[in-house]
Amino acid sequence: MPDAFIWYHANENQEPALLDWLEKVEEQADVRGKLFIRKEKDKTTFMETYTDVSSATINRIEKLASTQALFATIHRQCESFVEVSNN
Repeated sequence: MPDAFIWYHANENQEPALLDWLEKVEEQADVRGKLFIRKEKDKTTFMETYTDVSSATINRIEKLASTQALFATIHRQCESFVEVSNN
């Protein structure tokens, strides 16, 4: 199964709310994600990663995100990849 990478630009002050978001995903979509951050000049990018998840799970995560006020003004870009280096 693929890994999911979901990235978006957001204010760095939203980090605590985004960590809370990961808890909600785990509770409601039954998958534990990781949160990464990159700060460049005046832009902060966050990335959620989910390992070994089905397309249905990715859809559940994105559907849940669409109901969250936190993401009302944030464009989430979701991509998935299958690892080939361990095959």
